[in-house]
Parts: sequence; structure tokens; C-alpha cells
Amino acid sequence: MSGQARIETKVKAPTKVVGEWIRRFPAVALLFSVSWGLWVACQVNPPMPVTAAAFEAAAKARATRSAAGGIAPKPEPGTAAKEPPVKLEKLKLPDSIALPLAQDAKKK
Repeated sequence: MSGQARIETKVKAPTKVVGEWIRRFPAVALLFSVSWGLWVACQVNPPMPVTAAAFEAAAKARATRSAAGGIAPKPEPGTAAKEPPVKLEKLKLPDSIALPLAQDAKKK
């Protein structure tokens, strides 16, 4: 064997394209799983939207509530009905399509 010539060949190193994705895929998968876990935790145990001040205000309102409640008592039958604050004629729909200015001009 010493008489045979040795052929030396250089072995090329494999490209590092695969090595980059081997690190990126677990990183993305880990980020996704942690994010999903946090989202599920927030859905199962959501933060309270009501503050302590709201609970105190509700307790104060319950303590000061009158026995009559929120409904006003019936008016006396002897009192006269008040006139409505708006004239009912203005609220009626017209029978025909006409300009309001034309109707006012006819009345004058």
C-alpha cells in the first residue's frame, strides 16, 4: 500500500440553511404555545371590570333606598291633567306633500 498514490479529496461542509430553520422552528413553536397558554388563562380567569369603588357605590345605594322604590305614587284623582309641553298639532303627519312655508303664507 505504500506504493499506491494517495488521492486526497476535500470534503465540503454542508450548508447551514437547515441549521437556521432547526433553531427558528422551536422558537416560533414555543412563542406560539406560551401566547396561547396566556390567552387561555385570561379567558378562564378574566380580570374584574368592576372596581372597588363601584361595589361601595352599590352598597351605599342599597342602604339609602326608600321603601317606595323607583316608581312614583299614583296622582290624586282631583288634580287636573297638565298640558303637554309640545303642541300636538305640530307632531301630526301631513296629508299631502307641501312646503311648510307655503302653508304659512296661505294663513297670513
